[in-house]
Amino acid sequence: MWDNKETYFCSMSKELKYNIILVTILVVMDFLWKMMTLHKDADYQFEHPFYILNITFFICFYGIYTLNYLVFAPKYLGKNKFLWYGVAFVFMIFLFAGVRFVLEEVIFFKITGFHNYGFNDTLFSRYMFDSFYYVLRACLYSSIVFLLFRFIKNKDRIHQLEIENGQAQLTMLKSQLGPHFLFNTLNSFYSELYDTKPETAKDIMKLSQLLWYVTYESEADFMPLNKEITFIKDYLYFFKKRYETNFYVDFKIHGDVGTQQIPSLVLIHFVENLCKHGVINDPDNPAGISITLQDNSLTIKTRNAINMAEKYMDSGIGSINIQKRLNVLLKGEYELKSEENDGMYTSFLKISI
Repeated sequence: MWDNKETYFCSMSKELKYNIILVTILVVMDFLWKMMTLHKDADYQFEHPFYILNITFFICFYGIYTLNYLVFAPKYLGKNKFLWYGVAFVFMIFLFAGVRFVLEEVIFFKITGFHNYGFNDTLFSRYMFDSFYYVLRACLYSSIVFLLFRFIKNKDRIHQLEIENGQAQLTMLKSQLGPHFLFNTLNSFYSELYDTKPETAKDIMKLSQLLWYVTYESEADFMPLNKEITFIKDYLYFFKKRYETNFYVDFKIHGDVGTQQIPSLVLIHFVENLCKHGVINDPDNPAGISITLQDNSLTIKTRNAINMAEKYMDSGIGSINIQKRLNVLLKGEYELKSEENDGMYTSFLKISI
């Protein structure tokens, strides 16, 4: 987090530095140009409030420069909202003319007794024409600098994404070495035990299929319901092997299971939560898992006694991740509930299929 903040402030200070340099160059060039071209008569330059009028001009000009750079260019120009940027440009013309008029014809007139243009019939048109010309320059300069820095940032971001993509591919290749080794080992055990211990070989094959599904097949956002149900049955099978005759989980399915598409590895979250954190070895109070298919919806309900030594899904990271996935995949169109009551924990999920 601090690295990101540091990078951000470095980027901002770099932009500020180059903007100050550009503004300084423009101010000096403009000042020298006016000194050389305004009037060659030294007495006129001395009597004319030349320096004061330059101050008013610079306040207005670089005020518009800053306003465009920080507000209108990022908000409209950077997002290709050219019509709105045109409206903002007209607004800046009137703002420039109004502020400059107040500074030159009201405030500084009281100080110097001098009007820049004087009050006459062409005063409004003169100020508006000057405002259009100078606002155009201010917006042009600031927009070029803004777009230049955005181009540099986007180029750096693309380069960084290419690096991260390469690193992700390398990490993925490395991570695949472990599973492939594991699957090859399991297949070897299966082959060796197939003739002498067929039941053990069968369990090894089932475990291999379960791990394969988690590692590779379920990478898709949606999977067929029948594959998800098979995965759940295999998962429960190994828990039953572990608890032998002390495994009391009532698993029921109502409706026809087919190739309906559902979010992958969502149902197993509830089953895993029940098996790992609930009481599943009490014959007087068995845990229950019920999956019901009705029309275009699927509902899963779980119920189990609370193991006081464990923390449950409503406060866990797993629950938060499931909600985030459902929000993304189903656009929030789901119903998710869980509660603890009288020593029992229940959960409920309903989704469209």
